Amino acid sequence: MLSKDVLEYIEKHKLCADYIFANWKEFLELLYSQGSYVEEILWFEYVRIDEQVNSLGGGGYKDATNPEYMYAETYIHEIGLENKSLLEIEEYIESVIASYPHNNLMPSFFIAE
Repeated sequence: MLSKDVLEYIEKHKLCADYIFANWKEFLELLYSQGSYVEEILWFEYVRIDEQVNSLGGGGYKDATNPEYMYAETYIHEIGLENKSLLEIEEYIESVIASYPHNNLMPSFFIAE
């Protein structure tokens, strides 16, 4: 079960229906400090809606704070992360972001509860 602190963070900082956060590193540090962990990561691209056709993603969620943009779901998906350390998860995320320098990718977390 997720701790009260993690649940409050999610409630306050989640950007859409999926677990996407503007500061993913801060979220992960809290999550792991509370004894929880990530099982999977599905990637979304933050993109202008009218440019989605050229993005890595398709479909997703409108940005409630900026209606010209959306979080478009991509096919980039990593499973089997439950035995990875926080450092390994952070390195994986940074490597994916670096692999797509022209796209604004954001990780979405599947969390063990």
